[in-house]
Amino acid sequence: MNNNFTFIKEDGLFNKELTKNLLEKFDYIFSENKYKYIQGNIYQLVKNDVLKEPLFLSSLNQLKKKMELITGFNDLSFEKLWLVSSSSNETNKAALPYIPHIDKRRYLKAIVYLHDVSVKHGPTHLGKVKSTIDIEQKRKEFPENYKEKGSNTIDDESLEENLTPMTGKAGDVVFFDTNTPHKAGIINEGYYRKVLRFDFERPFFNPKQTIFNYIINKFK
Repeated sequence: MNNNFTFIKEDGLFNKELTKNLLEKFDYIFSENKYKYIQGNIYQLVKNDVLKEPLFLSSLNQLKKKMELITGFNDLSFEKLWLVSSSSNETNKAALPYIPHIDKRRYLKAIVYLHDVSVKHGPTHLGKVKSTIDIEQKRKEFPENYKEKGSNTIDDESLEENLTPMTGKAGDVVFFDTNTPHKAGIINEGYYRKVLRFDFERPFFNPKQTIFNYIINKFK
């Protein structure tokens, strides 16, 4: 079992035909407004939705097997699929999600590239914290207002080195643990990025919070 898993990119995991079909399905869903609309650029499919989409279901099964092989974990459960279509914008690039951070809710994620992604397409950046830092304990201690306090940001002194932009080709897949420091890449004017993001969970990752712990965290 690989308890030290952080991230890895698998080149060409999906062949050209499958990737082309996934991109066509992606564009169709955006044009038809078929599933849950999260925000301006994201649609969400949960397990029951994916069961109705053979193309997504077969992709999910392939990704789960690969994630199990990479991590050694055999207790993964699929949580959700996000279809994310991003373009250049005028948001504050000095704030989240454009600075290194981890997530409060922990997942193992697989990001499928539906087209070639260069630095100009704003790929996700990934890196590692120094071995002296217990990142899981840090996550568990986040207060309820962690975003306002910036508790989930990771400063440069805590990183082994600068985060790496995960560029790649259509059909490549990036696997990572959200305890891995990550940030959004900046998309250049005239560029875009279309990806599928499959989220997996483990039983102990995000236990339900007790009332007592909720009160304690609320007043941290």
